[in-house]
Amino acid sequence: MDSFANIPKELLLALISTTPFVELRGAIPFGVMWGFSPYKNLLICVVGSSLPVPFLIIFFRRLLAWFETTRIFKKFGSYLYERTIKKSRKINPKYILLGLFLFVAVPLPTTGAWTGSMIASLLDLRLKTAAPAIMLGNLTAGLIVLFLSHQIINV
Repeated sequence: MDSFANIPKELLLALISTTPFVELRGAIPFGVMWGFSPYKNLLICVVGSSLPVPFLIIFFRRLLAWFETTRIFKKFGSYLYERTIKKSRKINPKYILLGLFLFVAVPLPTTGAWTGSMIASLLDLRLKTAAPAIMLGNLTAGLIVLFLSHQIINV
């Protein structure tokens, strides 16, 4: 842990919020513990968590395309794609972005920007429409986690 002593806490907080599984849901409590103001904490964590979203959407699209070219992963890629398409047909197309936003906005494990980006890729949503929905969901989740973190610490 001594190797992190010279890294500014703001940068460390941003890096924590970019990691999968942890994202801003796990980073915000660190910001609260480190004494950041709620606005600074939220800003750093939302930016840190949202920054990789466009790259993740592109990465997951390429990963799915690569699955189709390999013998080992072709069945898995097809299964994943078919299952997603089959489930998404039940949803009115005009509500898909709202559903993506709500999915990311719920501050539970595995419902963050990484999974939202994967879903956007599987549904073949346009980057310019999917990224804002994911980022707004991130902001909403961040507000909820920030509120809960301050409530728990101030008890």
